[in-house]
Amino acid sequence: MYDEDLANLEDCLRRLKTEYHIFFAGNRKTPPDDLRLRVEKMVKRLSECSDLSFSQRFRFNTLITRYYVYRDLWRRTQAEKEMGRDAGTEAAPARDTTPHHGRTAQDKIRISISDPKAEEEKVRALYDALLRVKGSGENETPLSYAQFAKYIATQTRNIQTKHNCTAVAFSIAIEDDAIRFTASADSR
Repeated sequence: MYDEDLANLEDCLRRLKTEYHIFFAGNRKTPPDDLRLRVEKMVKRLSECSDLSFSQRFRFNTLITRYYVYRDLWRRTQAEKEMGRDAGTEAAPARDTTPHHGRTAQDKIRISISDPKAEEEKVRALYDALLRVKGSGENETPLSYAQFAKYIATQTRNIQTKHNCTAVAFSIAIEDDAIRFTASADSR
């Protein structure tokens, strides 16, 4: 029922990524706001659908997580590009020149979870983010979602008991060319 909508969202997301690449390369004068707004409307409409099947919900969560990562990257890159113009210099296409091993806070993903069973979308988004950051290793067997969800539930319960808190913040970051996955009491 929603498979066509998800395919359209995936296609629009791919086109939007290409349009932003063209914009940041300097071959387009304005950002593709019209296409971005259309993607956001599709995301909003699909997020309000309560009758998605489990596989459709998984696909949607994967697409929306990818969109949010791209959107944050585009926002930062556009801000850097605009700051370059404000400084009186000719704005060159903004590129991430930070070496992979030197990245820290800008690549950090943080998700707060209080009840993993009730907040399965957050657990799924955290799992997708971890797989994306980890990449696909040739000889590695990926951790299954069921194993990951069980681990998150155990960690959440243990940290909530130990620190007497209501939520646990899970963070994924790249530091010194290694993935750092941490869990701590959420102080919010």
